[in-house]
Amino acid sequence: MLVFEEEYRLLSQEGHLTKSSLLSGLDAIRRANIDDYGRGFFYSGLFELSIGFERLMKIVIVLQHKLDNKNTNPTNKQLRNYGHNIIELYKVCCEVAPKHEVQTEITDKQQKILNVLSTFGTGSRYYNLDQITDSSKHDDPLKMWSHVLSYHIWGLKPNVRQKLETDAFAYVDRTGQADAYYPGRNINGEPMLMSEYHYLYHATEKANYQVVWSIISMLEPFYDLLNELCHKLHQLADSLGNKQTVPYMYEFFPFFLTPRSIVIRKKRWSVEY
Repeated sequence: MLVFEEEYRLLSQEGHLTKSSLLSGLDAIRRANIDDYGRGFFYSGLFELSIGFERLMKIVIVLQHKLDNKNTNPTNKQLRNYGHNIIELYKVCCEVAPKHEVQTEITDKQQKILNVLSTFGTGSRYYNLDQITDSSKHDDPLKMWSHVLSYHIWGLKPNVRQKLETDAFAYVDRTGQADAYYPGRNINGEPMLMSEYHYLYHATEKANYQVVWSIISMLEPFYDLLNELCHKLHQLADSLGNKQTVPYMYEFFPFFLTPRSIVIRKKRWSVEY
């Protein structure tokens, strides 16, 4: 059995690790783009976010188990049985949330994000190597993410999209590249005209802020959920005459409460938390 100081320390470390993963993931997604320099950030963003989401949800599962079992931790086997499927972990958290009067509803855009993170976390992070060794059993994560981007690009204001399109055609006309193809490919694997590349590059730059908002607003209920769980566990420990072993886990995640007006303008995340 863990002594209370050790359990407190371990949960604190888990909070720091989860926070760091999520913030690094948000930073990477914000910086990602379809050019050769930017597309690597899609991978690092998905990697960090898939880790952060899984750890966050398992923190909730551990705390709820403690609450249901007189402050007793789940066994390693019990926790491992939940696996790495983020969609399934999210469903478990959605079952926990109503017990604490916390609502967890997501949009189609957010569901697509969860789908990509779950697929990435359970295997598609190895897609490139699997492809060249003829053993790929997963979808291309960048192709999947291109659908997330498309949803958010279409979510931009019509006048913004119109200006991006006008600027793209003006650019290729000015540089004599109206019929030229971009030397690389889009992240969905398709070839692009230079006009398409110019449009999608700048549209992605703008849409990434909206993607980050979709992620933040999906995480927001977890702040309240952790708040409720931690305070109820403290009350339980007092009633059992136990020492407190659970930090105020929600305090690791103040950025879950960032308002949209700030999120859609915020360029860096990890440096401020």
